[in-house]
Amino acid sequence: MKGSAAHDSPLFDAQPVRVHRPMIKMRCYQVANLGETQETRLFLQSPPPLRTMVLFLALIGLVSPAAAYVLTSTSFNRTAWEAQPYVANGYISQRIPAEGMGYYEIPPINESVDDGTSGWPLFDRRFTAAMVAGFYDQQATTSGTNFDQTGGEQPISTLPTWSSLYITVDGATYQVGTDTAQISNYQQSLSIQNGIVSTSFKWSPATNVSMTLNYTVIAHRVVPNLGVVRLDVTGLKAGVNVTITSVLDGAGSWRTTTPNAGVGIVPNTPDTVYSAVQPDGIANVTAYEVSRVVFATGKGTALPRGTGGCFTGLSSNASTISQCYSGSPSSTGTLSVVKYVGIASSDAYAGKELSTALGAVTHAVSAGYNSVLKEHTDAWDALWEDADVIISGTGIFEELQYAARASLFHLLSNVRQGSEGHGLGDNSIAPAGLTSDSYAGQIFWDADTWMFPGLNALFPLYAESITNFRYRQLGAAQENAKLFNVSGSLYPWTAGRFGNCTGVGPCYNYEYHLENDISLAQYQYWASSQNRTWLETKGWPVISSIAEFWASQVTFNSSTGKYSTLNETDPDEYANFRNNAAFTNAGISVVLKNAVYFAGVLGITPPSNWTTISNKITVLSDPTSGIVLEYDGFNSTTDVKQADVVLLTYPLEYPQTTAQGLADLDYYALATSPNGPGMTYSVFSIDASALSPVGCASYTYLLSSSQPYSRAPFYQFSEQTSDVYTSNGGTNPAYTFLTAHGGFLQSLTHGFTGYRSRTNAFYLDPILPDQISNYTVKGMKYRSGTFDVTLTTSQTIIRLRSTSGGASIPVEIASANARAGNYTLKAGQSLVVPTRHTNGTLVEGNLAQCKSILAPEVSFTNTSPSVIPGQYALAAIDGSNATSWQPYTNSSQFMVVDLQTLQTVSALHFNWGGNPPISYSVTAGASTMSMAAIASGNVTLSAPTVPDTITVNVGNVTDVKLASSVKARYVNVTITGSFAADGRGGTVAEFAVI
Repeated sequence: MKGSAAHDSPLFDAQPVRVHRPMIKMRCYQVANLGETQETRLFLQSPPPLRTMVLFLALIGLVSPAAAYVLTSTSFNRTAWEAQPYVANGYISQRIPAEGMGYYEIPPINESVDDGTSGWPLFDRRFTAAMVAGFYDQQATTSGTNFDQTGGEQPISTLPTWSSLYITVDGATYQVGTDTAQISNYQQSLSIQNGIVSTSFKWSPATNVSMTLNYTVIAHRVVPNLGVVRLDVTGLKAGVNVTITSVLDGAGSWRTTTPNAGVGIVPNTPDTVYSAVQPDGIANVTAYEVSRVVFATGKGTALPRGTGGCFTGLSSNASTISQCYSGSPSSTGTLSVVKYVGIASSDAYAGKELSTALGAVTHAVSAGYNSVLKEHTDAWDALWEDADVIISGTGIFEELQYAARASLFHLLSNVRQGSEGHGLGDNSIAPAGLTSDSYAGQIFWDADTWMFPGLNALFPLYAESITNFRYRQLGAAQENAKLFNVSGSLYPWTAGRFGNCTGVGPCYNYEYHLENDISLAQYQYWASSQNRTWLETKGWPVISSIAEFWASQVTFNSSTGKYSTLNETDPDEYANFRNNAAFTNAGISVVLKNAVYFAGVLGITPPSNWTTISNKITVLSDPTSGIVLEYDGFNSTTDVKQADVVLLTYPLEYPQTTAQGLADLDYYALATSPNGPGMTYSVFSIDASALSPVGCASYTYLLSSSQPYSRAPFYQFSEQTSDVYTSNGGTNPAYTFLTAHGGFLQSLTHGFTGYRSRTNAFYLDPILPDQISNYTVKGMKYRSGTFDVTLTTSQTIIRLRSTSGGASIPVEIASANARAGNYTLKAGQSLVVPTRHTNGTLVEGNLAQCKSILAPEVSFTNTSPSVIPGQYALAAIDGSNATSWQPYTNSSQFMVVDLQTLQTVSALHFNWGGNPPISYSVTAGASTMSMAAIASGNVTLSAPTVPDTITVNVGNVTDVKLASSVKARYVNVTITGSFAADGRGGTVAEFAVI
C-alpha cells in the first residue's frame, strides 16, 4: 500500500494540513446519508422532541470559527441547572443564571432525602457559585464522608457573586426572579471559542414600556484576576429615570466569614467598592473582590448610599456591598455600562490581595473595554490555533465536533499554565473544576487519570498544573505515611488545602490506586516533555516516594510466591475493602517499573525489591476463562460501578495478550452498571480501538461516552446519563463533570490515533472505525515538537508542524501497521502511513456489520429517548456481542438497517444478549416504502446466564434460514417485550444479515 497517492515514500515535505471547521446549519435530527431522501422523510415521520433548542449563530452558509462555536438557547428556564452557562479562566469563575447575571439557588426537589442537591459530600443546594481556585476552608465535618480519619474537612469556599448588575427604570428593577411575563425574545449564548456568555432579551416591565437588555460576562483569559460584566440597553425613552446598581452579593459566599473592614469603599476611589471574605476556619487567607463601574455609552453618576431609586432587594450577608449610579441614556436611547471586577486571594497573592485585585480593575478601566475584550479573545484564538480536535462531516459528526471542542474548552477554562506559580499554576482540576462546588471542589484521581492525558497531549503547559499540585502536597503525603507507619508518601483520596487525611479523603485502607494514578501522570509528563530539570526537582521526588510506599505496603505470600495488597478499594466503589484489587496491583507493577527506569535516567541505584515486587505482584484471573478478577473473591453477581479492570489495557498498558484484554473488555462492559459515572465508556472506546479484531464497537462506545451525558444547550457533561435522583440510583450528579470531558477527549487524542506515552519516540497506532472518515488532532506535543495528525479512511498524515531549535523528532509507528517502524521528522515534514481497520465480520458473511441505522437516537439534541442511554440500535450491528440495542420501553420497537446497496439476503442471525425480547419480526425491501415480511417468531432462551461464572456469555441466539432468498437494501427488525419484564425493551447484541 502506498502512503499517499502522490508519494511512494511515506516521508515527504508537505504544506500545512488544511482542516476545516464544519458549516453550521439549523438541524432537528440526524439520519444516515441514504440517497432516498424523500422516502426516508416519509419513513421517519415523527422526529423525537428536542432538548432545549440550540441555535448555532450564522445558521446558513460559511461561518467564522468564533461564530460557529457560539451555542445559544432561546428557552428561559431558571430552574434547570444543566442549562446554566459559566465563565472561568482557571483562577476565577462565575456560574450564570438564566437572567444573565446575579445570584440564584435552585431549591431541591426533596431536601429531606437530598433529592436535587449538589450531592456528596456537601448535599447543599445548587447555586450560581463564584469561585477562586484553592480557596478551601477547614471545618469539623461535612454531611457526607467516606469514613472517619483525622484532620477535619476542607470543602471549597465560594465568593460573593460578582456578576450582579441591576437596572431600575421608573421604579421597576430587572433582577433575578423577574416575572417571566416581562421577558421576550430571549437568547443566552456561550462561546466555546472564547468563553464569553451573552444574555439578551426584551424587557417589558410595564405597559408601553420596553427595552432590550444584553448582558455580557467574561472571565479574562490573560489576566487571571479580572472579571467583566457589561450591560447594553437599547430602546430607552428620553427623560426616563434610570439607575444602575452594581453589587458584590454576599449571598453567594458560602462557607466564609467576613473579616473586620470586610466591605467598603476603596480609599481615594469613591465609586470603587470591595468585599473581603475568609474561608471558614482559615484566618490567614483572605480573598478580595474589587469592582468599579464605567459608563461606555450614555452618562452615569455615582450616588451616595441611601439615595432613593436604587435597587434595595440586596442580601443582608455581611460581605454584600453595592454602589448605585444614576444613568442618562444617549440621544439614541442607549446606555452601556461596564463593571470591572478584580479578584485575588492570599493563596496566590499573599499580602497583596487588595492591591492585586484593585490593580486588575484599574488597568482594565485605563485600557478600556474594547482593548480588554480583544486581549481576551486573542488569547483564546491563539490556543485554538495551537491545538484542537477537528472532526469532518455533518449530522452526528457535527455534533461530535461540538462535543470535542466543548470538552477542550471546559478543561482549559478551569486550569492555568503550570508556569504561573503557586496559587495559580499548581491548583490541579476538581471533578467539576470551578463551575460548582460538586465533590466539595476537591482534587481526585479524576485530574491525574481522566483530565491530564488529553491536556498533556495538546496543552502540556496547562497539564503541568496537575503534576505541580501533587508535588506541592508531597510533604503532606509524606507526613500522612508517617501517621500510618508506612514509608514514602500517602496521598489522601481527595485533597483540599492541606493534603492531609480526612473523612472525605481518607489515606489508609481505601483507594490506594491513587498513588499509581499520580505516579503514572508523572511518567506521562516526562515522556512527552523530557524535561530533566523537572524530573530531578519535582517528578522524581513524587515517583520515588510512591515507590517507597508500595515497597513498605505490600505483603509477601509465601504460599504463592507473590506479593499481595490488602483492604483496599479499586475504582469500582461498589466493592470496598477488598484484597488484591486488579487495577491497584497492576498499577503497582507498572509504576515500580517506571521508577526503576527513572532511577537509571538520573544515575540512581534503586532498591532491588522494586523490580522484584513489580514482577511478582498478584493479579488474579479466572482459572477457566482467563478473565482478570477485579479483586480476590470477585463473582459475577454484582454490578461494577465504573471502569476498573479495563484500565489495565489503557492507560496502564499492563502486559497482556490482545485476547486477554479483549475478554476483559467484553466481560466488564457487560458487567458495568448503567448508573456509573460518565467516563467509563471512553476507556471502552480506547480499548476497543486497540483490541477489537472485527467491527466498530469503538465508535459505539465513543457515542456512549458522550451523547448520553451531554446537556444542552452548552455541551456540558453530567456525571450520570440521567440527572433524576429517583431513577439514576440515588445520585445527584456532579456538574459540569470535567472528568467525563477528559475521558471523551482521550478517545480522540489516544483512542483512534493509538497515541501512547513513550520515552523514545512519538508513538502512534492509527485506526478508524468505518463510520469516521476524517478527523485531525492538531497540535499534539512531543519533546520540542508540535504535530498535526490527520486520520482518513485510507491513510494517516503525521506532520511535524514545528520544533524548537530545529530539532528532529523521532516517530514510531506500531507493529500492527503496514508501515511499522521508526522514523525521524524535521519541521515541515510529514509521514504518511496506512490507517488501520478491523478485518472480517463477527458473524461470517454478515452484510449489516457497521452499516447505517436509520434513526435519530444518537443525536445530542434528542431529549425523548427511544433507547436506554447509550444502547443504540447501531450497537446491534457493530460486530461486538458486548454492546446491545435496547429500546426504552417494552412495546414494539424497530430499527432499520441500510445495507447501502441492494443485496441478496438468505439468512438472519440474532444474538439477543442477556435480556431477549419475547418476539420479533423482520421485513426487508429495496425501498423503505416497499418492505415485505421475511421472518418472525417467539424467542426462546438458548443460553441462560450461569450464576457465579466469570466468562463472556455466548448469548441467546436465534438463526433463521429464509425459505427463499430476497433482494433488499433495507431490513427492518421489530422486537416486542422482554424476558426481564421490567418495562424496558429486550436486548439485541448482534443482528446479522447473511
